[in-house]
Amino acid sequence: MSGFVRKYMKGDTAIWWIIIILSIASLLSVYSATGFLAYKMQGGNTSYYLFKQFVSLGVGIGIIILMLNVKLNWVAGLSALALYVSVGLLLITLVMGVNLNEASRWLTIPGIGITFQPSEMAKLTLIVYVANILSRYQKDDEPAREAFWPVLIHVGLVAGLIFTENLSTALLIVAVSAAMMFVGRVPFKYLFATGFVIIGLVALVLVFANHVDFLPRAKTWSSRVEQFFNPELAGPASTYQADQSKIAIASGGFFGKGPGNSVQRNFLPHPYSDFIYAIIAEEYGMFGALIIMFCYVLLLARVGVLVSSSKRTFPAFMAFGLGLMLASQAFINMGVAVGVFPVTGQPLPLVSLGTTSVLFTCVAFGLILSVSRHNMEQKELETQTNTETATINPEA
Repeated sequence: MSGFVRKYMKGDTAIWWIIIILSIASLLSVYSATGFLAYKMQGGNTSYYLFKQFVSLGVGIGIIILMLNVKLNWVAGLSALALYVSVGLLLITLVMGVNLNEASRWLTIPGIGITFQPSEMAKLTLIVYVANILSRYQKDDEPAREAFWPVLIHVGLVAGLIFTENLSTALLIVAVSAAMMFVGRVPFKYLFATGFVIIGLVALVLVFANHVDFLPRAKTWSSRVEQFFNPELAGPASTYQADQSKIAIASGGFFGKGPGNSVQRNFLPHPYSDFIYAIIAEEYGMFGALIIMFCYVLLLARVGVLVSSSKRTFPAFMAFGLGLMLASQAFINMGVAVGVFPVTGQPLPLVSLGTTSVLFTCVAFGLILSVSRHNMEQKELETQTNTETATINPEA
């Protein structure tokens, strides 16, 4: 077993512990949050969704091991093809997408009937592609002006296709890509002007939501923002999700009610995905909730170490983008649960129930660990070379 771990489960040990902790938290929380739903929908089989999540995580661990052993030059070379496949799937989803939770975000695979979210694939492939483009335009002591338009066009294409059904994911993609461009030395004035335009357009959509007929979900976005800033005017029915989430968190205290003892899981819509952090806080208290939050903070910190120790720009940009995407998505999910952000529908990475989210999150973790493995191998090679040089030239 130890030989298998050393041979295949390479990379940053702290990131592996993050994966293990989040996976355990996922299984415990999903089982607790879906017990009644499984009993009702699956003929009394209360462990149905637990087993489904267990399989997803098991396959996901296999994907992580596979991805961390893939050569980074292959990842860079295939990034454009993967991105264009994702764009094609997004276009198909707009035409033939399955309507779930009032949004056509899902695509059914013909023949096997499995549904998945192309947006999860698109945001991951876009980050890898942006990292590849930025790395090509890096020059000593010069800003990467030439990288701005290639990146902006592809970010605009992907975010535009996702925007019609999922505003929060589209904005998250834009924000992470902008951060990558900033780190990649794209002139700040370009980013500032683009951000100003995007914020203005989103504000116009929200203000005139009742008149934007080509965006059917605009009214939903506008009402969520209005409910967030003016809850007293929205009424209890409109703030039901946020209120139940706050009750769950407040009733958990410091150590929680214990595994499986959640009460608010019977009242919260989607306690196994959008509001799973509230269930964690209720059952494991502030102590458990802080551990989960610390995992994502630690992930961001370890990614920072990987970036600073990378000798090549592509691995550094890719690790930074993927780590920032995962951490930002987690903070948004947790922020929604505690009432810091409006309801967005973002899952908690590797914790929320959902095969698509789990698998593509594991791809992201695998690529981050691949950068870690690459850095370790480079360091070992440099150490070996220095040792050999010192042996040959002892006076050097």
